[in-house]
Amino acid sequence: MALFKTPLSFPDYIQCFKIAWRSVLLRHRNNHKNIQFMRLCLANDALQCLASQDIKELGYWESAVQFVLSLVRNSDPNIFHEVFFVNSVLKKWILSVFCDKEMCPNPYIRLDMLMMIQTWCQNDDLDNEEVSEHVIAGLMELSVYMDGEYESTPGGTGLTLELSWCRVIYTLLTKGHLTNVYKAATQQIQSLSVGPEARWLARMVEFVAARTTLIKSNLQSSCMTPINALKALECCLVLLGHLLISCGKTFTCRGIPRVGVVSFIKVCVIVLEVIPALWYHHANSCNLVLTSISEMIETLTSSPKLQSLVQLLGRDHSQEMDKIRWSASNFGFQMPVITPDEDHVTTQCPERFGDGVTQLMMESPVLLQTSQVTVDKKTLVYLLLQKSPRCLFTRTTLDQHSFCRLPELQQEIHAWRTNVSTTSHNNP
Repeated sequence: MALFKTPLSFPDYIQCFKIAWRSVLLRHRNNHKNIQFMRLCLANDALQCLASQDIKELGYWESAVQFVLSLVRNSDPNIFHEVFFVNSVLKKWILSVFCDKEMCPNPYIRLDMLMMIQTWCQNDDLDNEEVSEHVIAGLMELSVYMDGEYESTPGGTGLTLELSWCRVIYTLLTKGHLTNVYKAATQQIQSLSVGPEARWLARMVEFVAARTTLIKSNLQSSCMTPINALKALECCLVLLGHLLISCGKTFTCRGIPRVGVVSFIKVCVIVLEVIPALWYHHANSCNLVLTSISEMIETLTSSPKLQSLVQLLGRDHSQEMDKIRWSASNFGFQMPVITPDEDHVTTQCPERFGDGVTQLMMESPVLLQTSQVTVDKKTLVYLLLQKSPRCLFTRTTLDQHSFCRLPELQQEIHAWRTNVSTTSHNNP
């Protein structure tokens, strides 16, 4: 695959690289496929040259690497295949850049390495436990930089961050490499000691919602073609489904379902705002996107393990769900009806049994020590999962030392609820 026979230093290579790229554009300006293929050939050789010289820190070469990555970023995903970025030295270098902030302090260059890592999903590279552990560590560390501000494909013509991210997450998931992450997140939430794994899962579902908003904005400003916007939206829905459903046990723990449900509603509403304008010319692609939503709702409503998510959808988002169902019916999709879960016990409970934030009856009360406000464990977990966990009343930082459980109040609530339920049963 090498384009240059004689070994070159990286500075000399970049000069030759730019000359070669101009030549490619002149010679193949009318052949889109050839240009796409040559993009990847040149990028592959340039990065391989850098990797072979054992450069430990990008530093001076950061701008040159960004130029090389721009060629990969704007390449057609369909051109990617296993002949690119497979050299063992290059793979090791890509993984080092992705995981090592000392080698590459720029988080957005590190995120762009996902474009190469996602090509490894086609072979057995991610079967290697050591490689997968490094990739997961990089994903968790870089998730804080994945927001609406990071745009990997301004023109919307090539690889998108959500496409690369979705392929990598799906591969890690199906190969069982994320199991330990889900277990750790579940334990952290149950013990009210929220750590990096739990926060990573929360950031991921929020990332999908943020990317969906960005896709809509790019589409409206003509920065993204309709067909590529629909592909990106489908990737977002697939990724959200993997996160909410495949790690269902984690998203049934108290507190974190609210994060997932809020993101799910945002994504569905935005998709159904975009679809009508695109349906006439892109009906098949729109159909695939709506099918993804329909299948996700079907899975949520039919799985006993995911009922905490369904209850939240019915209780807090019944109007949005009705709107989603009505909008989808205009295109021939019949979504399941999610009815609010009426709990007369909650509405009749003494005021001191009510959550200080949601006003709903608590199940496992905890006291926020700085504000002396009592909230349910669900509310506390939701607050702890935020990027900057703070008490809503005093704006002070929340950590594991800023709250305490109230076991006596919990026993009172349980006794009162049992008594009310017994009375209602005896006097229907």
